Amino acid sequence: MNGRSRLVVWSMALIAGVPALCAADEQERQPPELKRSLVVSGQGYFPVALRLQDGRIAVILRGGAGHLGIKGRLDVVFSADEGQTWTKPAVVVDSPVDDRNPAFGQAQDGTLVVAYWRYGNYDEKGRPYRPLRADKVSTWVTRSTDGGKTWEESKAIDVSDIEWGSPYGKIITLPNGALLLAIYGGQERNGYVYRSTDQGKTWKRIGSMGKRCNEPALVRLSSGKLLAAVRTSDSGGVALLESSDQGKTWSKPKRVTPDSVHPADFLMLPSERVLLVVGYRAGKGPYGVRGLVGDKDGTFAWDKRFVLVNDAPSIDCGYPSSVLLKDGRVLTVYYGRSNDHPEWGLHCGAVTYRLPEAGRLPEAP
Repeated sequence: MNGRSRLVVWSMALIAGVPALCAADEQERQPPELKRSLVVSGQGYFPVALRLQDGRIAVILRGGAGHLGIKGRLDVVFSADEGQTWTKPAVVVDSPVDDRNPAFGQAQDGTLVVAYWRYGNYDEKGRPYRPLRADKVSTWVTRSTDGGKTWEESKAIDVSDIEWGSPYGKIITLPNGALLLAIYGGQERNGYVYRSTDQGKTWKRIGSMGKRCNEPALVRLSSGKLLAAVRTSDSGGVALLESSDQGKTWSKPKRVTPDSVHPADFLMLPSERVLLVVGYRAGKGPYGVRGLVGDKDGTFAWDKRFVLVNDAPSIDCGYPSSVLLKDGRVLTVYYGRSNDHPEWGLHCGAVTYRLPEAGRLPEAP
């Protein structure tokens, strides 16, 4: 794309109120100390990473099947050395149908909580029904009270009033101990917030984000306000919404990324600024992951983005999720294939990097 073409695309985007769409170019920078490593090969779709209270890093991810497949299950891997090495995948849940789309959090008492979607929407030959049959899908939660060694029998979350619902992303814990879970569903892929006040055992819907709010990521800002990053449609970009009443009501969405740049994850930094990482599926490739740092109020500028992964040959990639490392760097996991590392095959990978905007870590007591 020459300079004149870039100007035309940028101008059209400004008129439409949507950030400009362009493939990776010289304008996109990389953060300092960027390094890449393998978490697990042969699986790893839809990873959700979490820093646990005991200091380990845990990642919930998909195994057993491809992007779609009735044999899909959810596994967990752990790292006790800041992402340098990982345990072998251990099964969290594996029902007779497709277990997928995890959300992951930790309650104040240390209980690990995984919400997920059971997808039985396949015919006798294993082909997905089109359109989706709501009677073939259901929403569940399982918990572990021993640090992920064992998991309780799953219990259903009642989402019948929204037809169907899939969890997404990190389950956040409020200062009062309540857990908030983002679920999207129904024919228009609306976004909702569910709350648990009993360490993830039971859940109740408390708020709605509105129409076409797919795959909502949540974060609590230092002000106490909640921020959600939602995928606006199947091929849309990421938009932001705000809530000042702990998820009950939400502002209108405001676009941040171009089309085909989704979905998103948040990480609160020591500076109280917010990291937003997004899957990058724009243009003709290569594809991967981008990041950008917002201010304390959750304001982001797409032209401040940086490159984290840029060698995926297919748009079946991304779904990044980040944690803060003890030395102040960030670790972001993702899934996909790699032109640079073809030996990894389909994999969950990790990138570590330093952000000057992150601020200093609190001193250890």
